[in-house]
Amino acid sequence: MENTVNTIWERLDASYPERISFITEPDPWRFLVTVMLSASTTDAQAVKAASALFALYPDPESVAGAGDEEIGRLIRSAGLWKTKAPRIREVSAYIAEHGLPSSAEELMKLPGIGEKTAACYTEHVFGGNAVIADTHFVRVARRLGFTDTSDRAKAAREIRERFPEDSWSRMSMVLNMHGRTVCRPRPLCASCPVRALCPSSADAV
Repeated sequence: MENTVNTIWERLDASYPERISFITEPDPWRFLVTVMLSASTTDAQAVKAASALFALYPDPESVAGAGDEEIGRLIRSAGLWKTKAPRIREVSAYIAEHGLPSSAEELMKLPGIGEKTAACYTEHVFGGNAVIADTHFVRVARRLGFTDTSDRAKAAREIRERFPEDSWSRMSMVLNMHGRTVCRPRPLCASCPVRALCPSSADAV
């Protein structure tokens, strides 16, 4: 079974572009805010809301000094603004005073920053390896037999234990892309490059 899992991963890896990125914002603080906005919405909506926020409040200091209602008005299109607005303001206030976090552990001490957001920041800003266990990733990983759980934290831990560290970030991007384009909630198995090996496919042998 382990050999099959490794073969599935090798074939899937080879099927996608070398570089995959869903949020391309180069500024670390703006990237962090955009990822926070992406919770329970699409990346496109998060980028749209972030652009509206940054147009009026371009740095951590200005966001820290803004009111939650004003921030919420600008990010409303990303949803959950009553929760996201105060968290974005508090995180921005921390960064304005203390600077950018230097580790994932420091980042996760801030309000509204969980393992997934910290993993995104680790991969994009620090250039480190991280398992980014979002909805797409966990769905695909479970269908392919990489994990047997739908719990994000448990799935991330199992992937870290099962696969070498230098594959974590790449696997996160590939499985996420595969989940968006092929292995959707209603999967397009006929278009899948690993359908013959996938334990969830009727074509598996």
